[in-house]
Amino acid sequence: MELIAIIAISSAVSGAIASTIQGYWNSDSGYSLKKLSSAILTSAFFAFGIVNLTGLESQVSNLGMTGIVIANLLLGYGINKAHSALNK
Repeated sequence: MELIAIIAISSAVSGAIASTIQGYWNSDSGYSLKKLSSAILTSAFFAFGIVNLTGLESQVSNLGMTGIVIANLLLGYGINKAHSALNK
């Protein structure tokens, strides 16, 4: 169970990092470590909340480990995009 939670949170953080990298490529300013740390914290806390609210065992049986990783990558990416839009 703990390994699945760590994988889910790590996947969400990776999705958020991918989102900040895409934002850097599309901007004229330099890469912001402040935005990166904000993205990591936001996605990690959100994924931790999702892990605690839902039963991961039932999700793994429905989606499989690959599905959990992909879903949480998209979750982290989406959370960072929403967070960035709210900051503007």
